[in-house]
Amino acid sequence: MAEPNEAPPIALAHGRSDGDGALSSLFSLPIVVVQTASATGYGLWMVLGTALALGLYPDGRGDVLAPLSIGMVLVGVGLLATCLRLPFAPEWHGWNPVKRMMPTPEGMIAMATFLPMLALGGLARGGNDFWATRLAGAVLMLCSLATLVYTARGDSRGLRGAVASMANTLPLGRTISALFAGGLWFWLCVALQVETPIDPLNPWRLALLGVALALGLVEGMRWRALRQLAEECGKTASITGGRSAVSLLGWRFGVAALAIGLPCLLLIAHPTGATQAWAAGLAALSCVVGQCLEQRLYGRAYARLVSS
Repeated sequence: MAEPNEAPPIALAHGRSDGDGALSSLFSLPIVVVQTASATGYGLWMVLGTALALGLYPDGRGDVLAPLSIGMVLVGVGLLATCLRLPFAPEWHGWNPVKRMMPTPEGMIAMATFLPMLALGGLARGGNDFWATRLAGAVLMLCSLATLVYTARGDSRGLRGAVASMANTLPLGRTISALFAGGLWFWLCVALQVETPIDPLNPWRLALLGVALALGLVEGMRWRALRQLAEECGKTASITGGRSAVSLLGWRFGVAALAIGLPCLLLIAHPTGATQAWAAGLAALSCVVGQCLEQRLYGRAYARLVSS
Protein backbone atom coordinates (compact mmCIF):
# COMPACT_ATOMS: atom_id res chain seq x y z
CA MET A 1 0.00 0.00 0.00
CA ALA A 2 1.23 3.44 -0.81
CA GLU A 3 1.89 5.82 2.06
CA PRO A 4 -0.61 8.66 2.46
CA ASN A 5 0.47 11.99 1.03
CA GLU A 6 2.05 14.62 3.22
CA ALA A 7 -0.38 17.18 4.57
CA PRO A 8 0.34 20.81 5.37
CA PRO A 9 0.94 21.59 9.02
CA ILE A 10 -2.08 22.63 11.04
CA ALA A 11 -1.17 23.23 14.66
CA LEU A 12 1.67 23.82 17.02
CA ALA A 13 3.00 21.18 19.35
CA HIS A 14 1.10 21.02 22.64
CA GLY A 15 -1.98 22.36 20.79
CA ARG A 16 -0.94 26.03 20.53
CA SER A 17 -2.11 27.71 17.34
CA ASP A 18 -0.28 30.39 15.40
CA GLY A 19 -2.58 33.19 14.28
CA ASP A 20 -0.21 34.19 11.45
CA GLY A 21 -0.72 30.84 9.80
CA ALA A 22 2.86 29.65 10.35
CA LEU A 23 1.72 26.40 11.94
CA SER A 24 3.97 23.51 12.84
CA SER A 25 2.19 20.19 12.72
CA LEU A 26 0.82 18.67 15.89
CA PHE A 27 1.21 15.29 14.19
CA SER A 28 4.68 15.70 12.63
CA LEU A 29 6.87 12.62 13.00
CA PRO A 30 9.41 13.98 15.53
CA ILE A 31 6.65 15.43 17.74
CA VAL A 32 4.65 12.21 17.55
CA VAL A 33 7.70 10.16 18.55
CA VAL A 34 8.43 12.47 21.52
CA GLN A 35 4.78 12.46 22.65
CA THR A 36 4.49 8.69 22.39
CA ALA A 37 7.78 8.11 24.22
CA SER A 38 6.81 10.51 27.01
CA ALA A 39 3.34 9.02 27.40
CA THR A 40 4.84 5.52 27.50
CA GLY A 41 7.25 6.59 30.23
CA TYR A 42 4.45 8.06 32.34
CA GLY A 43 2.38 4.95 31.70
CA LEU A 44 5.25 2.75 32.92
CA TRP A 45 5.56 4.87 36.07
CA MET A 46 1.79 4.60 36.60
CA VAL A 47 1.88 0.82 36.44
CA LEU A 48 4.96 0.60 38.68
CA GLY A 49 3.53 3.07 41.19
CA THR A 50 0.24 1.19 41.33
CA ALA A 51 2.01 -2.14 41.86
CA LEU A 52 4.14 -0.69 44.66
CA ALA A 53 1.20 1.06 46.32
CA LEU A 54 -0.80 -2.18 46.37
CA GLY A 55 2.19 -4.22 47.55
CA LEU A 56 2.12 -6.45 44.45
CA TYR A 57 5.60 -5.77 43.10
CA PRO A 58 8.41 -8.24 43.88
CA ASP A 59 11.13 -7.15 46.29
CA GLY A 60 14.53 -6.08 45.05
CA ARG A 61 16.29 -2.74 44.59
CA GLY A 62 17.17 -3.48 40.96
CA ASP A 63 13.59 -4.54 40.26
CA VAL A 64 12.44 -1.01 41.13
CA LEU A 65 15.33 0.93 39.61
CA ALA A 66 15.03 -0.73 36.18
CA PRO A 67 11.49 0.48 35.32
CA LEU A 68 12.20 3.84 36.97
CA SER A 69 15.26 4.30 34.74
CA ILE A 70 13.49 3.21 31.55
CA GLY A 71 10.63 5.57 32.33
CA MET A 72 13.04 8.43 33.00
CA VAL A 73 14.71 7.91 29.62
CA LEU A 74 11.36 7.85 27.81
CA VAL A 75 10.00 10.88 29.66
CA GLY A 76 13.24 12.82 29.34
CA VAL A 77 13.39 12.58 25.54
CA GLY A 78 11.29 15.71 25.07
CA LEU A 79 13.13 17.71 27.73
CA LEU A 80 16.48 16.75 26.24
CA ALA A 81 15.34 17.76 22.76
CA THR A 82 14.24 21.15 24.09
CA CYS A 83 17.50 21.73 25.96
CA LEU A 84 19.43 20.86 22.79
CA ARG A 85 17.29 23.45 20.94
CA LEU A 86 16.16 21.01 18.28
CA PRO A 87 13.79 22.74 15.82
CA PHE A 88 10.88 20.36 16.38
CA ALA A 89 10.94 20.84 20.17
CA PRO A 90 10.95 24.58 20.96
CA GLU A 91 9.14 23.89 24.24
CA TRP A 92 8.66 21.09 26.75
CA HIS A 93 5.13 21.23 28.15
CA GLY A 94 5.02 24.91 27.19
CA TRP A 95 8.35 25.62 28.91
CA ASN A 96 11.79 26.30 27.46
CA PRO A 97 14.30 25.88 30.33
CA VAL A 98 16.98 27.61 28.27
CA LYS A 99 14.97 30.83 28.00
CA ARG A 100 12.77 30.81 31.11
CA MET A 101 13.70 30.10 34.70
CA MET A 102 10.19 29.31 35.89
CA PRO A 103 8.19 26.57 34.14
CA THR A 104 4.59 26.92 33.03
CA PRO A 105 1.85 25.25 35.13
CA GLU A 106 1.90 22.35 32.68
CA GLY A 107 5.67 22.09 33.02
CA MET A 108 5.46 22.25 36.82
CA ILE A 109 3.06 19.30 36.86
CA ALA A 110 5.43 17.33 34.64
CA MET A 111 8.44 18.27 36.75
CA ALA A 112 6.61 17.32 39.96
CA THR A 113 6.45 13.74 38.73
CA PHE A 114 10.22 13.47 39.09
CA LEU A 115 10.00 14.02 42.87
CA PRO A 116 8.25 10.73 43.79
CA MET A 117 10.34 8.98 41.13
CA LEU A 118 13.55 10.10 42.87
CA ALA A 119 12.03 9.24 46.25
CA LEU A 120 11.33 5.70 45.09
CA GLY A 121 14.89 5.41 43.80
CA GLY A 122 16.15 6.27 47.28
CA LEU A 123 13.61 4.16 49.20
CA ALA A 124 14.13 0.97 47.19
CA ARG A 125 16.28 -1.12 49.52
CA GLY A 126 15.27 -4.68 48.72
CA GLY A 127 11.87 -4.76 50.41
CA ASN A 128 8.90 -2.87 49.04
CA ASP A 129 6.50 -3.24 51.98
CA PHE A 130 7.75 -0.11 53.77
CA TRP A 131 4.91 2.39 54.11
CA ALA A 132 6.96 5.25 52.67
CA THR A 133 7.76 3.19 49.56
CA ARG A 134 4.11 2.40 49.02
CA LEU A 135 3.14 6.03 49.58
CA ALA A 136 5.76 7.23 47.08
CA GLY A 137 4.43 4.70 44.58
CA ALA A 138 0.90 6.05 44.97
CA VAL A 139 2.12 9.65 44.53
CA LEU A 140 4.10 8.65 41.43
CA MET A 141 0.98 7.08 39.92
CA LEU A 142 -1.16 10.15 40.64
CA CYS A 143 1.43 12.63 39.33
CA SER A 144 1.91 10.62 36.14
CA LEU A 145 -1.86 10.47 35.61
CA ALA A 146 -2.17 14.24 36.18
CA THR A 147 0.58 14.93 33.65
CA LEU A 148 -1.04 12.74 30.99
CA VAL A 149 -4.47 14.34 31.49
CA TYR A 150 -3.18 17.91 31.57
CA THR A 151 -0.98 17.42 28.51
CA ALA A 152 -3.78 15.76 26.53
CA ARG A 153 -6.14 18.65 27.27
CA GLY A 154 -3.53 21.06 25.95
CA ASP A 155 -2.98 19.03 22.80
CA SER A 156 -6.74 19.06 22.07
CA ARG A 157 -6.76 22.85 21.63
CA GLY A 158 -7.03 23.89 18.01
CA LEU A 159 -9.23 20.96 16.96
CA ARG A 160 -12.73 21.73 15.74
CA GLY A 161 -16.15 20.33 14.95
CA ALA A 162 -16.87 16.74 15.89
CA VAL A 163 -13.18 16.22 16.61
CA ALA A 164 -13.30 19.05 19.16
CA SER A 165 -16.22 17.27 20.83
CA MET A 166 -13.82 14.40 21.46
CA ALA A 167 -11.57 16.68 23.55
CA ASN A 168 -13.15 15.40 26.74
CA THR A 169 -12.29 11.82 25.80
CA LEU A 170 -8.79 12.65 24.54
CA PRO A 171 -7.28 12.58 28.06
CA LEU A 172 -8.95 9.20 28.54
CA GLY A 173 -7.53 7.92 25.26
CA ARG A 174 -4.04 9.26 26.05
CA THR A 175 -4.14 7.63 29.48
CA ILE A 176 -5.33 4.27 28.13
CA SER A 177 -2.70 4.18 25.38
CA ALA A 178 0.00 5.15 27.90
CA LEU A 179 -1.15 2.44 30.31
CA PHE A 180 -1.07 -0.21 27.60
CA ALA A 181 2.36 0.74 26.26
CA GLY A 182 3.74 1.28 29.76
CA GLY A 183 2.26 -2.01 30.91
CA LEU A 184 4.09 -3.84 28.13
CA TRP A 185 7.39 -2.23 29.13
CA PHE A 186 6.58 -3.20 32.71
CA TRP A 187 6.08 -6.76 31.51
CA LEU A 188 9.52 -6.64 29.90
CA CYS A 189 11.10 -5.45 33.15
CA VAL A 190 9.42 -8.23 35.13
CA ALA A 191 10.32 -10.87 32.52
CA LEU A 192 14.00 -9.88 32.65
CA GLN A 193 14.22 -9.85 36.44
CA VAL A 194 11.80 -12.47 37.75
CA GLU A 195 12.48 -16.13 36.98
CA THR A 196 9.02 -17.36 37.98
CA PRO A 197 6.73 -17.24 34.89
CA ILE A 198 3.52 -15.25 35.10
CA ASP A 199 0.41 -17.39 35.19
CA PRO A 200 -1.72 -17.00 32.03
CA LEU A 201 -4.75 -16.19 34.22
CA ASN A 202 -2.83 -13.65 36.30
CA PRO A 203 -5.10 -10.64 37.00
CA TRP A 204 -2.39 -8.27 35.75
CA ARG A 205 -2.24 -10.00 32.37
CA LEU A 206 -6.03 -10.03 32.07
CA ALA A 207 -6.18 -6.36 33.06
CA LEU A 208 -3.68 -5.48 30.33
CA LEU A 209 -5.82 -7.28 27.77
CA GLY A 210 -8.81 -5.29 29.03
CA VAL A 211 -6.85 -2.06 28.57
CA ALA A 212 -6.07 -3.13 24.99
CA LEU A 213 -9.78 -3.63 24.31
CA ALA A 214 -10.59 -0.18 25.72
CA LEU A 215 -7.82 1.33 23.60
CA GLY A 216 -9.29 -0.17 20.45
CA LEU A 217 -12.71 1.27 21.30
CA VAL A 218 -11.31 4.77 21.95
CA GLU A 219 -9.33 4.78 18.70
CA GLY A 220 -12.45 3.74 16.83
CA MET A 221 -14.40 6.61 18.41
CA ARG A 222 -11.71 9.07 17.39
CA TRP A 223 -11.81 8.00 13.74
CA ARG A 224 -15.59 8.05 13.84
CA ALA A 225 -15.50 11.68 15.04
CA LEU A 226 -13.16 12.56 12.18
CA ARG A 227 -15.47 10.98 9.62
CA GLN A 228 -18.45 12.78 11.17
CA LEU A 229 -16.62 16.09 10.77
CA ALA A 230 -15.86 15.22 7.14
CA GLU A 231 -19.51 14.43 6.48
CA GLU A 232 -20.62 17.71 8.05
CA CYS A 233 -18.21 19.60 5.78
CA GLY A 234 -19.07 17.49 2.72
CA LYS A 235 -15.42 16.44 2.37
CA THR A 236 -15.54 12.73 3.10
CA ALA A 237 -13.11 11.95 0.27
CA SER A 238 -10.50 14.37 1.63
CA ILE A 239 -9.52 12.23 4.60
CA THR A 240 -8.46 9.40 2.28
CA GLY A 241 -6.03 11.62 0.37
CA GLY A 242 -7.60 10.87 -3.00
CA ARG A 243 -7.38 7.12 -2.48
CA SER A 244 -10.14 4.67 -1.78
CA ALA A 245 -11.59 4.20 1.68
CA VAL A 246 -10.37 0.60 1.49
CA SER A 247 -6.78 1.86 1.31
CA LEU A 248 -7.20 3.94 4.46
CA LEU A 249 -8.92 1.03 6.18
CA GLY A 250 -5.99 -1.19 5.22
CA TRP A 251 -3.54 1.27 6.76
CA ARG A 252 -5.64 1.47 9.92
CA PHE A 253 -5.81 -2.31 10.20
CA GLY A 254 -2.05 -2.67 9.76
CA VAL A 255 -1.31 0.00 12.35
CA ALA A 256 -3.81 -1.51 14.81
CA ALA A 257 -2.16 -4.90 14.32
CA LEU A 258 1.17 -3.40 15.39
CA ALA A 259 -0.16 -1.28 18.26
CA ILE A 260 -2.69 -3.72 19.73
CA GLY A 261 -2.99 -7.00 17.81
CA LEU A 262 0.57 -8.35 18.03
CA PRO A 263 1.09 -7.38 21.71
CA CYS A 264 -2.22 -9.04 22.66
CA LEU A 265 -1.30 -12.15 20.70
CA LEU A 266 2.02 -12.37 22.55
CA LEU A 267 0.24 -11.85 25.88
CA ILE A 268 -2.24 -14.63 25.13
CA ALA A 269 0.49 -16.98 23.87
CA HIS A 270 1.99 -16.91 27.38
CA PRO A 271 5.64 -17.66 26.53
CA THR A 272 7.91 -18.98 29.29
CA GLY A 273 11.62 -19.00 30.03
CA ALA A 274 13.91 -16.86 27.91
CA THR A 275 11.18 -16.65 25.28
CA GLN A 276 9.07 -14.53 27.62
CA ALA A 277 11.61 -11.68 27.66
CA TRP A 278 11.88 -11.72 23.87
CA ALA A 279 8.10 -11.73 23.54
CA ALA A 280 7.73 -8.87 26.02
CA GLY A 281 10.38 -6.81 24.24
CA LEU A 282 8.77 -7.40 20.86
CA ALA A 283 5.33 -6.51 22.22
CA ALA A 284 6.58 -3.27 23.82
CA LEU A 285 8.45 -2.18 20.69
CA SER A 286 5.57 -3.09 18.38
CA CYS A 287 3.11 -1.13 20.52
CA VAL A 288 5.22 2.05 20.55
CA VAL A 289 5.84 1.91 16.79
CA GLY A 290 2.16 1.23 16.14
CA GLN A 291 1.05 4.13 18.33
CA CYS A 292 3.42 6.49 16.51
CA LEU A 293 2.06 5.38 13.14
CA GLU A 294 -1.52 5.68 14.38
CA GLN A 295 -0.97 9.28 15.47
CA ARG A 296 0.75 10.07 12.19
CA LEU A 297 -2.00 8.49 10.08
CA TYR A 298 -4.77 10.26 11.98
CA GLY A 299 -2.94 13.57 11.86
CA ARG A 300 -2.48 13.46 8.11
CA ALA A 301 -6.14 12.64 7.60
CA TYR A 302 -7.19 15.53 9.84
CA ALA A 303 -4.75 17.93 8.15
CA ARG A 304 -6.08 17.03 4.70
CA LEU A 305 -9.62 17.61 5.91
CA VAL A 306 -9.10 21.08 7.42
CA SER A 307 -6.85 22.27 4.59
CA SER A 308 -9.09 21.16 1.68
